[in-house]
Amino acid sequence: MLYLPVEVKARELHGKLLLAYHALLRGDSVILGEHSKVEEAARIYPTGIFLCKGYPSGYMKRVVVGAKQAGHVIVNLDEEGLIYTDESIYLKTRMNRKWVPYHDYVYCWGARQQRMIEEEYPELKGRCLITGNPRFDLLTSKYRRMYQKEADQLKKTYGPYIMVNTRFSLYNTIKGKKENGLTPQARYIRDLYSHFVCLIKRISQELPDKEIILRPHPSESKNSYKEDLKGYGNVLVKDEGAVIPWIMGAEALIHNGCTTGIEGYLLGRPVYSYEPVTSPLYDVPLPRDVSVAIKDLEALVLLLKDKTVKKRNTPSLLMDSYGNLEKEEYAYKNILDQMRTINFPLHAVVPSIPHRYQKDKRRKIRYLFPSLSKGEIQTFFQKVNEVEQNNLVVQIIPLSDRLFLLTAERSS
Repeated sequence: MLYLPVEVKARELHGKLLLAYHALLRGDSVILGEHSKVEEAARIYPTGIFLCKGYPSGYMKRVVVGAKQAGHVIVNLDEEGLIYTDESIYLKTRMNRKWVPYHDYVYCWGARQQRMIEEEYPELKGRCLITGNPRFDLLTSKYRRMYQKEADQLKKTYGPYIMVNTRFSLYNTIKGKKENGLTPQARYIRDLYSHFVCLIKRISQELPDKEIILRPHPSESKNSYKEDLKGYGNVLVKDEGAVIPWIMGAEALIHNGCTTGIEGYLLGRPVYSYEPVTSPLYDVPLPRDVSVAIKDLEALVLLLKDKTVKKRNTPSLLMDSYGNLEKEEYAYKNILDQMRTINFPLHAVVPSIPHRYQKDKRRKIRYLFPSLSKGEIQTFFQKVNEVEQNNLVVQIIPLSDRLFLLTAERSS
């Protein structure tokens, strides 16, 4: 049994579904869904492997202690393990020493993360492994074609568009802008937010024949942007669906310290890191390293008007940070191959266990993971079947709102 919790649907779901698909091909059963629901299911369903998605220290305690008490093997693949600004803060908040003994294995995005963790926790050597993340499998030439029709439709619907991605939730929270009690970092993010609003207004005026698609971070309020950009008719605030087809359809992508900058680079799009203000403490090196970094708004506008795309060599920092680029290896395969070395029984057929799940009233959880349907899962698996030229048939059993048990019926 493989337990796959998902916190941010738009960011994590498709990568986890790709991993689930290949686990099902190998005969595993999978429980997948909103992360707190998966935790709850792990207390009553058969023992197996619980793939932590990475959590802050307090939440990590609840997850790993509960999963370990239920008898599961604990594997951690931190969704935040690719991009971080300060190693000491990362280790304190995401890999706190108190909870390290609960980890049976740690899967890493690349050598950079692995070195950091093993230098701090030598006892993890041999159990801290470079696998990559299935999210990035979807960016490879093999799997990105799953999104080509959707990307083409976006271009048909919106015409030529420029995509702007943000990460300003320290200031623009789910509830809106936080004006009081800001930390120094939050004040810095507030300044970036203001500069990006000005940038979008300027692009809107200078390039009236193009749409500007603003995609806020999942933890940001969309309404803040809608209010600040009211009256700019060619600016649209959109956050629905996976980000990959949106990037594929864009003429260019603008960001500051965002993972989508790396995704845009790997998808071959022109990527610009807009840096009107900078900070050695708070800037994020990796997304900048794969982008054309530019401070001046006027110069950026000129670049957007120039459609010349210059091919760039893969930066060494990206090669060090993500382990599967050189040979285009697949993270899902690395993960499942490693899991096969764990002495644990498979549960090919698992019955649905009647259980009353707590009703979820938490606003943030609903915001980050609003829904999940059987149809969404079926559609994704069918696309993978087409890529893989398989006929995997999956039984999809709803266990609760945004929680499903997946088992393979047959494959050929």
